[in-house]
This record gives sequence, structure tokens and C-alpha cells, in this order.
Amino acid sequence: MKRIAVSTIAVATILLGATAINAQDARLTSIVDEVNQANQVAQASQKTIDKVADATAKIFGDFKGVLKTNAGLRAYNAQQKRVITKQEEEIVKIKKSIGQIDEIKRQITPLMQDMIEDLREFIGKDIPFLKEEREARIESLIEVMDNPNVSDPERFRVVLEAYKAEVQYGSKVHAYEDSLDDGRSVNFVRIGRIGFYYQTKDTTETAVWDTSIGAWKQLDSEYTSSIKQLIKMAQRRTQSDIVTLPIAAPVGK
Repeated sequence: MKRIAVSTIAVATILLGATAINAQDARLTSIVDEVNQANQVAQASQKTIDKVADATAKIFGDFKGVLKTNAGLRAYNAQQKRVITKQEEEIVKIKKSIGQIDEIKRQITPLMQDMIEDLREFIGKDIPFLKEEREARIESLIEVMDNPNVSDPERFRVVLEAYKAEVQYGSKVHAYEDSLDDGRSVNFVRIGRIGFYYQTKDTTETAVWDTSIGAWKQLDSEYTSSIKQLIKMAQRRTQSDIVTLPIAAPVGK
């Protein structure tokens, strides 16, 4: 009986121990499951945190980029503001100039007319070379001034071209054939405006324009060969060389 009782107690103890162990194992399993769930939750939370951190870093980077862009835009706007200020000042000047255009147009026509008249007077008092050509140029200027289809800038350009042509005459050696007032055909040769000569085709007559009397003055035969040589040089029929020529003294004012 004792053995049976002891065995019973032992079995009961074993059963109770097993029950306790099973209960403990179940508790541990529950704890492990909870820990695993917590870990899963933590991992999910970490992923969320990582995503939030990445998004935050991107937003911060974008924000820094925007700040840099804004700084550049502020500098650009400041520079453009200075440019606009200068442009506004120029606009004021241009408007003022435009307001003066009508006054300038009223003054430019009389100015050109005076220039043409002065040029006509100058040609009349100058040595009489290419007289018909130069007088024809004056007449063409008058026609341009009277032509309603020609603009003021074009008129002014033509007048200046006429002045330019007269200036160029003073720096050239030029020979050409033309007629004297008596109808005789002779060779004329000019050195700028300091010497103007003619010689008949047979070289029997040579003369120089005397500005002091405003007429031709016959030259001695000693200048015949010099004037003939000068004509050839002006016509580029011979090389340039030194020649002795009579030069009339300039007329005093």
C-alpha cells in the first residue's frame, strides 16, 4: 500500500511538474510570440522611420536648393533692377531727344541750303578746273533739296559727299582735256589747288592760272617741257620726277 501510495504521489508529482512545465512552456511561447510580434512591429516602425528620414533628408536637400535658388534670384533681381533703372533713365533721355526732333528738322534744311550756297560760292572763287562738272554737282544738290521723295538724312549725305569731293581735289594731281573760253582744245593739269596749268596740243602755248588776278598768265618757253612732263606724269604715261613749276602766290584775305 505504501508503495502504491508513494507511486501515486510520485506520479501525481510528475504530472503536476509536467503540468507546471507545460504551463511555463506555454507562457514562454506566448512571451516569445509577443517578442517576435514586437520585433516585427519594431522592424516595420524602423522601415517607416527610415522612409520618413529619407523623405526628410530629400525635403531638406530640396529646401537648401530652393534657398540657393532664391539667393541667386535675389541677386539677379537686384541686378535687373539696376538695369531697369538705367533703361528708364535712357527712356527719359530718348523722349527728350524725340521732342527735339521737330526743332532739329526745322533747322537742318536751312543749314543744308547754306552749305550748298557756300559750296557754290567757293567753287566760283576757286581755280576754274572741271568747272562744268563741279557746277553740275551744285545743280544736282539743289534738285535733291527740292525733291519731296528724298529724306533729310539722304539730302544731308549727298551734300557731305559733294564737300568730300571738293576736299579730295586738293590732294590730287590730275590732267584732262577740255576747251578754253575761246573754244580751243588744250591739256589742263592741276596739282591740288596750288597750281593749275594748260598747254596747247602743239606745246606752243603754256599758261598758269594766276589767282591774284583771276586769269590765265602766259609762261615763258622755259616751262614748256616741265608742264609737258607734268601732264605725262598725271596721266601715268611716265614715272614721277622732279619738275620746276611756277606757283602763284596765295591771295591774302
